[in-house]
Amino acid sequence: MATSKLKSVVVHVSDRPRSAQVVALARRFAAAFEADLAAVHAVAPSNTGAYLSPEAASMALDLHEGEDQRRVERARKLVKAAGGDIRFSSEMGDSSGAMVQIARNCDLLVMSQQDPQAPDGSADGLLGRLLVSGGCPILFVPYVNDTPLERCGERVLVAWCDKRESARALRDALPFLQRAKHVELVRFAEVAELGPEPLLRPQAYLRLHGIESTLKVLHQREPSLGERLMSSFMPDASVAEALLSHAADSDSDLIVMGGYGQTRLWELVLGGVTRQVLHSMTVPVLMSH
Repeated sequence: MATSKLKSVVVHVSDRPRSAQVVALARRFAAAFEADLAAVHAVAPSNTGAYLSPEAASMALDLHEGEDQRRVERARKLVKAAGGDIRFSSEMGDSSGAMVQIARNCDLLVMSQQDPQAPDGSADGLLGRLLVSGGCPILFVPYVNDTPLERCGERVLVAWCDKRESARALRDALPFLQRAKHVELVRFAEVAELGPEPLLRPQAYLRLHGIESTLKVLHQREPSLGERLMSSFMPDASVAEALLSHAADSDSDLIVMGGYGQTRLWELVLGGVTRQVLHSMTVPVLMSH
């Protein structure tokens, strides 16, 4: 069976130091797949705010434009320091719209997990919009600096459920799965079930592509009454927690999963499992919608 190919990889960068590890991972996969690699600095421009006089507004605009240009140059230097032939461009107008168009014309988009304590300038809702509207798989890289990325893709955990997004993620991940040393298919079950194991079908599909995999059924933890009464309680949170916990227990270095939305509109909240994984991820996560 011929190996699936990635020909175009795009990495989203900011001028923050943590972008360095995102670029490094994108560069490693681009080299492994002999794919073209481009870096895009797409962040929202500085907010000039409201001023009492035209003179003050003009001065503020000059200051913000100067700072924005410095942000671009810092990002450009960060990408250059990664080495290799990486094309660089910057989008600071409609950065979200530009990234959606870029995502629709590449094979893989690599992005950093968003750190709520250290915003990188990305437009509000960018991750959700790209996941739902971009049309390509997205590899999210944890912002935690001590996350071991040098072996990312060796031990892959594939989260499976009977949804279109899950099937899409499995297909999009084939290039990674064909290179992996170990692949595990995982699903969740709330109660004991009768009939054939649902994981046997995706396992047989992967085997047709020359990929052997092991199977694991996890059982969703029943939330306590106290958790149910909390205003912040999310019914899917325990699934995400169990998935991340199993990834740690099985020494997985990459999670593959479908990105689920409550609606087709990117402006609205993503599904609970998706949202929780993007918030609490400890290893890179490859998502498709």
